[in-house]
Amino acid sequence: MNEVLKRLDASILAGRAMHAYLLTGSDPDMTDSAARRAASLMLYSGDDTARLSRDPDYMEYSGNISIADFRDVIRPEIYRETYSKAGRVAVFLQANLLSQMVQNAMLKVLEEPPENTHFILTGNEYGILPTIRSRCMMIRCSLPEPGEVENVLTERGASPAEAKRYAALSGYISARAIRLYEDADFRDLRKGAIKALLSAMKAAPDFKWTKTKRDRTDWAEANEILLLTCHDMLNLACGLEPEHTRDLETELRAACKSFTIGEIGCIINELTMLAQRLSTNAGGGASFDRLFADIAAMKINDKKK
Repeated sequence: MNEVLKRLDASILAGRAMHAYLLTGSDPDMTDSAARRAASLMLYSGDDTARLSRDPDYMEYSGNISIADFRDVIRPEIYRETYSKAGRVAVFLQANLLSQMVQNAMLKVLEEPPENTHFILTGNEYGILPTIRSRCMMIRCSLPEPGEVENVLTERGASPAEAKRYAALSGYISARAIRLYEDADFRDLRKGAIKALLSAMKAAPDFKWTKTKRDRTDWAEANEILLLTCHDMLNLACGLEPEHTRDLETELRAACKSFTIGEIGCIINELTMLAQRLSTNAGGGASFDRLFADIAAMKINDKKK
C-alpha cells in the first residue's frame, strides 16, 4: 500500500475521518479497493471489507445511476436512520460516470448531509463537478508497484513471463492488466487503437475503427493505451527502449522517423485533452475522428514545408 493510503487509514483510525472523500488515480481497482477499506475502517475500526456486503449501513453504487433512482431510492436511503452507532458510509465508485443531473442532486446531499454519514467517491476528477470536488478531501492515489500488478496476474493463473508482459503492456494498471490477460477482445481493442494511431501518423487515418460501437470505459481505455504508446515513441526518439509496447516496437520505430519529438509531444497533449473530454460524456467515436484528423494534418503540413 502506498504512503498516501497509509496516511488515510491512519487518520480514520485516529477518529479524524472527513465528511467526504474523493479518491482519484489511474488504477480503478486501487481506488475502489481503497474506498471499501476506508469504509470498513470507519464502520468497524478494522479491515473487514467482506463484512460490508451484509451491512445495511454500507451503501455502494457504481456505473450509471438514473436521476429517478437517485432521488427516489438512493437519497431516501441516505437520510434514513442508521442501524448502528458507527454511522453510515455511502460509496460511489467511478462517480465521473454519473450524469450532471445526478451529480447536481448529489451536491445537495453533500451540502446538507445527514448526521453521522460519510461519503466516499472514486473516479477521474475532471469528470466530477468542481462544486462536488470542493466539498471532498481529494486523495490522489499513486500507481501500484510493477511487482504488485504481476502478483495480481499470477494469482489469476498467469505464468511469470505472462504476468511481466501484461503488466508492462497495461502501464502497470491492475484492472487493465487483468483485461489484457483474460479478454481477447480487449487485446484486439488495444492493437486496433494503436494501428489507428499509426495510420493517422501516415496521413491515412482509419475512420472505420472509430465507427465501432463501444462503451465509455473502452474509449477511455483506448485513449490511455495511446498515451502509453506515445510515451514509448518519445523513448525511442531519445534512443531509449520502449516500456509498454515492445510487441509493436518495429512499427513504432518507423513512425518515429517522420515525427519530431516536439510533434509527438503535441500528440500527447491532444490525448491528454481528449481524456478530459471523454470524462465529461463526449462522444468517443467523434472525439477520436477529430484526434486522428489533427494528427494526419500534422503529417500533411510537414510535407508542404
